[in-house]
Amino acid sequence: MTERNPDTMSSRGPASRTDVDIATGVLVGRCGGTVATAVDDLFATARDNRISLFELSRTVITLAEGRLGGDESTRRVALARWGSALEPYAVDTAESSRETLSVAEDSVPA
Repeated sequence: MTERNPDTMSSRGPASRTDVDIATGVLVGRCGGTVATAVDDLFATARDNRISLFELSRTVITLAEGRLGGDESTRRVALARWGSALEPYAVDTAESSRETLSVAEDSVPA
Protein backbone atom coordinates (compact mmCIF):
# COMPACT_ATOMS: atom_id res chain seq x y z
CA MET A 1 0.00 0.00 0.00
CA THR A 2 1.26 3.49 -0.82
CA GLU A 3 2.08 5.64 2.18
CA ARG A 4 0.61 9.10 2.18
CA ASN A 5 2.59 12.12 3.25
CA PRO A 6 0.71 13.84 6.13
CA ASP A 7 1.24 17.20 4.39
CA THR A 8 -0.83 16.03 1.43
CA MET A 9 -3.66 14.98 3.73
CA SER A 10 -6.47 17.29 4.64
CA SER A 11 -9.29 16.83 7.10
CA ARG A 12 -11.17 15.34 4.14
CA GLY A 13 -8.44 12.77 3.45
CA PRO A 14 -5.80 12.73 0.71
CA ALA A 15 -5.34 15.73 -1.55
CA SER A 16 -8.09 15.62 -4.16
CA ARG A 17 -9.97 17.42 -6.91
CA THR A 18 -11.60 19.51 -4.18
CA ASP A 19 -8.15 20.81 -3.31
CA VAL A 20 -7.62 21.80 -6.95
CA ASP A 21 -10.87 23.79 -6.79
CA ILE A 22 -9.90 25.46 -3.51
CA ALA A 23 -6.38 26.27 -4.75
CA THR A 24 -7.93 27.74 -7.90
CA GLY A 25 -10.08 30.00 -5.71
CA VAL A 26 -7.03 31.02 -3.68
CA LEU A 27 -5.17 32.00 -6.85
CA VAL A 28 -8.13 33.92 -8.27
CA GLY A 29 -8.62 35.73 -4.98
CA ARG A 30 -4.97 36.50 -4.37
CA CYS A 31 -3.65 37.00 -7.91
CA GLY A 32 -6.75 38.12 -9.79
CA GLY A 33 -7.65 36.80 -13.21
CA THR A 34 -10.20 34.23 -14.21
CA VAL A 35 -10.90 30.74 -12.97
CA ALA A 36 -9.77 29.34 -16.32
CA THR A 37 -6.46 31.18 -16.09
CA ALA A 38 -5.86 29.97 -12.53
CA VAL A 39 -6.65 26.35 -13.47
CA ASP A 40 -4.38 26.54 -16.52
CA ASP A 41 -1.63 28.03 -14.35
CA LEU A 42 -1.93 25.26 -11.75
CA PHE A 43 -1.89 22.54 -14.42
CA ALA A 44 1.03 24.09 -16.31
CA THR A 45 3.07 24.66 -13.15
CA ALA A 46 2.55 21.05 -12.02
CA ARG A 47 3.33 19.67 -15.49
CA ASP A 48 6.38 21.87 -16.11
CA ASN A 49 7.87 20.97 -12.74
CA ARG A 50 6.84 17.30 -12.90
CA ILE A 51 4.97 17.37 -9.60
CA SER A 52 1.53 16.16 -8.66
CA LEU A 53 -1.28 18.61 -9.42
CA PHE A 54 -2.99 17.52 -6.22
CA GLU A 55 0.11 17.99 -4.08
CA LEU A 56 0.73 21.42 -5.63
CA SER A 57 -2.88 22.39 -4.93
CA ARG A 58 -2.67 21.27 -1.30
CA THR A 59 0.62 23.20 -0.94
CA VAL A 60 -0.96 26.38 -2.36
CA ILE A 61 -3.77 26.07 0.18
CA THR A 62 -1.51 25.43 3.16
CA LEU A 63 0.87 28.26 2.24
CA ALA A 64 -2.08 30.64 1.92
CA GLU A 65 -3.17 29.52 5.40
CA GLY A 66 0.27 30.41 6.75
CA ARG A 67 1.41 26.84 7.26
CA LEU A 68 4.32 24.96 5.66
CA GLY A 69 2.54 22.14 3.89
CA GLY A 70 3.82 19.77 1.25
CA ASP A 71 7.38 18.75 0.66
CA GLU A 72 10.16 21.28 0.30
CA SER A 73 10.48 20.99 -3.49
CA THR A 74 6.74 21.58 -4.01
CA ARG A 75 6.85 24.58 -1.65
CA ARG A 76 9.78 26.00 -3.63
CA VAL A 77 7.85 25.64 -6.88
CA ALA A 78 4.70 27.25 -5.45
CA LEU A 79 6.62 30.14 -3.89
CA ALA A 80 8.69 30.69 -7.03
CA ARG A 81 5.52 30.84 -9.14
CA TRP A 82 3.12 32.76 -6.87
CA GLY A 83 5.46 34.24 -4.27
CA SER A 84 4.04 36.77 -1.86
CA ALA A 85 0.48 36.20 -3.10
CA LEU A 86 0.48 33.04 -0.99
CA GLU A 87 1.49 34.80 2.20
CA PRO A 88 -1.42 34.74 4.65
CA TYR A 89 -1.31 38.48 5.19
CA ALA A 90 -1.35 39.39 1.47
CA VAL A 91 -5.14 39.86 1.49
CA ASP A 92 -5.11 41.65 4.86
CA THR A 93 -2.43 44.06 3.61
CA ALA A 94 -4.43 44.85 0.47
CA GLU A 95 -7.57 45.36 2.56
CA SER A 96 -5.69 47.64 4.98
CA SER A 97 -4.39 49.69 2.06
CA ARG A 98 -7.93 50.17 0.76
CA GLU A 99 -9.14 51.19 4.22
CA THR A 100 -6.25 53.67 4.59
CA LEU A 101 -7.01 55.11 1.16
CA SER A 102 -10.69 55.41 2.05
CA VAL A 103 -9.89 57.20 5.32
CA ALA A 104 -7.46 59.52 3.52
CA GLU A 105 -10.08 60.38 0.90
CA ASP A 106 -12.64 61.13 3.62
CA SER A 107 -10.27 63.57 5.31
CA VAL A 108 -9.63 65.60 2.13
CA PRO A 109 -11.73 68.81 2.14
CA ALA A 110 -14.15 69.11 -0.75
